[in-house]
Amino acid sequence: MMRLFITQIKAVWQRENQLILASKWQLSLVTWLPLACMLLVYAIFSQGIPRDLAVAVVDQDHSRLSRSLVRYIDANPALAVTAQLTSLAEGKALMQRGEVYAVVHIPRAFEKQTYLAMTPEVSTFYNAQYVLIGKLVSSNMAKAFATFTAQIDAVKTLASGGNLALIKGVVAPISTQVNPLYNVSTNYVPFLVTAAVPALWQIFILVSVLLAFGLEYKNNTQNSWFQRADGAVVSAVIGKLLPYTLLSVVHGLLFLSFFYGYLSMPMHGNWGYLLLILVTAVLAGQAIALFIFTLTMNLTQAISMGAAYSAPAFAFIGVTFPAESMPQLAQIWRALLPITHYMQLQIGQVNYGQDFMTLLPQLTSLGVFTLTFVVAIFRLKRHRDSALLADGV
Repeated sequence: MMRLFITQIKAVWQRENQLILASKWQLSLVTWLPLACMLLVYAIFSQGIPRDLAVAVVDQDHSRLSRSLVRYIDANPALAVTAQLTSLAEGKALMQRGEVYAVVHIPRAFEKQTYLAMTPEVSTFYNAQYVLIGKLVSSNMAKAFATFTAQIDAVKTLASGGNLALIKGVVAPISTQVNPLYNVSTNYVPFLVTAAVPALWQIFILVSVLLAFGLEYKNNTQNSWFQRADGAVVSAVIGKLLPYTLLSVVHGLLFLSFFYGYLSMPMHGNWGYLLLILVTAVLAGQAIALFIFTLTMNLTQAISMGAAYSAPAFAFIGVTFPAESMPQLAQIWRALLPITHYMQLQIGQVNYGQDFMTLLPQLTSLGVFTLTFVVAIFRLKRHRDSALLADGV
């Protein structure tokens, strides 16, 4: 019995391999295209840390101190003073055209008021429409101003006869230590790329399965497919999915090896656990894809449903926006996406080195998606039997 089962799977697998090799589009979809997209995403963020974000300065004081402040801003690695203007209206126009991300306004009598301890106000206007860029500009501008202010305070204290110990007490009365633990350099590659690539990977898994099954029914070749498995639906499904499963796991291993091998990102977990997580994620994605297809048994409709289901997944992962702060509907949608469970497992393993018992609840949640295989296979069998009855077989 087992030998027959394996023979049926092998026959369908060989047929599917021939179909993949005969179609340039399907061959691309399961071989080089996912890797090309991964490298494209990496290339976009390969610099890792944003540098030289464009800033305009409106200096209405033109004093030695105001020019020193401009140099402090420009010296910050994340900022670059690209324009010195005469009015805020010019700065607004540059920002609206997207040529600068922030405009700094230094008022008249800035130097005089500073030395008279009158606390002049330097204003910064930044484009918060770009949330991440806005936060970077805001935080780095605050650092530049804090450093500049500390220098002014130190000079004033020295001028009044204070000593170095007094300067330290004035400039930094409270000593603080803030230590980032994971992604110490706030690099965009570990932050965004390691989440965006798996999200794309899941889309390729879903689309490849939808095409594999959808083309059978679109081309009316499903009888030939079932005949290779001697009519056994389970064997037919397993044999058809097998090449896509193996290739998707290889893609997953390649992008993880690229991140945590070639790029030498910190890896605190176990590669064996990661392989288990990868395989489970592939099966979960394939199960959902097959279930979506059996809802319509139509390739075009299934692709549309699959796109609506998987394309927004990156927004629900919880990397760019805290999952706990999402509304209830988003929380429910998030729970219905295999990629969100996979990302929690990947982050937990790679960053925290979680042991198996800690991984098990999320791994179980991911594995639950594979149960939709049962429903999908039942629906395929019922559709096939109905077609045979309609043909009078």
